[in-house]
Amino acid sequence: MWAIVPQLILDKIAGFVTFHPDTLVVAAGNDPESCSIVREIHNPLLNRLKVIKIKPPTVDGWRNYMMRRFGDKWARETYVFLKRFESEGYLLKLPKEPAGFDNFPSPRTWTWVALDLYHGFNSVDDIVGLLGEEVGLKFYGFMKTNVDIDELIRNPAGWFKLDLDAKYMACLLLGNAISKARGRFNKFFNLIDAMASESREYVVVTCISVSGRKVLINFLRELLKARPKYRDMLMEIVTLAKQL
Repeated sequence: MWAIVPQLILDKIAGFVTFHPDTLVVAAGNDPESCSIVREIHNPLLNRLKVIKIKPPTVDGWRNYMMRRFGDKWARETYVFLKRFESEGYLLKLPKEPAGFDNFPSPRTWTWVALDLYHGFNSVDDIVGLLGEEVGLKFYGFMKTNVDIDELIRNPAGWFKLDLDAKYMACLLLGNAISKARGRFNKFFNLIDAMASESREYVVVTCISVSGRKVLINFLRELLKARPKYRDMLMEIVTLAKQL
């Protein structure tokens, strides 16, 4: 393959086929930390390429892809967990060795997990088989976090007694409750106040957990009427929802 790469890239010829003069040739590859069979590019060829290093997606970037590609047909638990541990870099956690037998978390495997969970494949073996043991077991444990969202809605003061995992799980559960509320949103606003008093991120994660763009926008409109002080934050979320 390496023998024909210069011909493909420099001469734009594949065998006896000549490319159109306006053809743009793009090559993609991995760095040595990601793949054990990487070969370096010799300098004469390298110097004729524009080298662009692609950064891995962010958690929010991955979520936007999932919304555009799959709509509501994926498990939001994945996004909530990744947001909860965003500083840990669990969206892409490369193993120390470039080859092995244990899987690892990446945007690809998180997408697989999100679709599997949506379709009911939620055993610990399913999850560890895609994310590896360290992250897989941690995510499986996070999914088992027990939060009584109905009690929190009735008594928002309970929010401040939750640990961090429970707070993120509450965001997910509240988003699900909003999705099923059929327009009766007033009962959620006091809990939203409690969340926002600590961090606007909790409100954002809650809104992203709502199924259906129309439901989300209707909820935000009602919340804005009742709580004008959230205008700036809610306008950002509305803009995001319209882009998905």
